Amino acid sequence: MSNVSAADKDFISSPAGFFARYVKNRAYYPKCEEAYECTERQYTALMGKRKYKSYDSFRSALSQFYKRQ
Repeated sequence: MSNVSAADKDFISSPAGFFARYVKNRAYYPKCEEAYECTERQYTALMGKRKYKSYDSFRSALSQFYKRQ
């Protein structure tokens, strides 16, 4: 993983990084689910697998994350 950029390291290293990338992608898509799928594609390109099983599981994790903040 030596060729992974610093931004991508943040993205793949924690749920917070994934959520931050989702928020950035949200600016480019009219629907939240589309931004989520884009974020999953980016994650899969780096890691070879999805981070979350579904959009619903992602939304649940995101909600829990913000509740803890």
